[in-house]
Amino acid sequence: MKILPTILFVLAILPVQAELKFETPIIDAHVSLDSSTFVRDYKFTNSGTKTIKITQADAGCSCLGVEVAGGKFIYAPGESGTIRTTFEIGNFQGTVEKPILIWLEGDREEAPSAKVTLRFHIPVIIALEPKTLKWEKGGPAEMKAIDVKMAYEKLIRITSVTTSTENFATKIVTVEEGKHYKVEVTPLSTEDGGLGIIRIETDTDVEKQRIQQCFGVISAALKPLP
Repeated sequence: MKILPTILFVLAILPVQAELKFETPIIDAHVSLDSSTFVRDYKFTNSGTKTIKITQADAGCSCLGVEVAGGKFIYAPGESGTIRTTFEIGNFQGTVEKPILIWLEGDREEAPSAKVTLRFHIPVIIALEPKTLKWEKGGPAEMKAIDVKMAYEKLIRITSVTTSTENFATKIVTVEEGKHYKVEVTPLSTEDGGLGIIRIETDTDVEKQRIQQCFGVISAALKPLP
């Protein structure tokens, strides 16, 4: 009985073990409101039996820089190193999750050897719900509202609302001064499709959170598949 071909076939379809072993493949952390950058290190070891070379480490986002600490890219078996990530927080709020992919020499473009994840939580002091208002093209030009709630130690007031298109009329409605507002948005016409940016400016002393953005979309309704 010929067993060897069967064994070789089974080995061929087994997944290949990544040679990079990370101490903490997922970093989950909280970020203070006044932070401008967020730096975290991923320590790894070459757990394989061959020397490896890191050829690329990428998060696919200009807001997240990735580098191999010390500029060292070649690691012998058992040797350890560090991948450092630096996130530019900007005006992000809430939970943000970014995957970082790592390619070793010989990897196919669609099959990196390893992935780590950066997940962090930034306090939400101005919450918008929903962040996108939708109207059907040719449908009723009815008013829809964005609920704006503040969660901060100081009162935050909406000072102005502007839009990127003249097709949207807006109105600020105060529910509770400094804590809760509604921004009413009404399209003048729905005959033409399009996207408009709605900018809500506030008087918060947190500069990077002062202006919030949401969207108004007029589009054709999706037809069900036959």
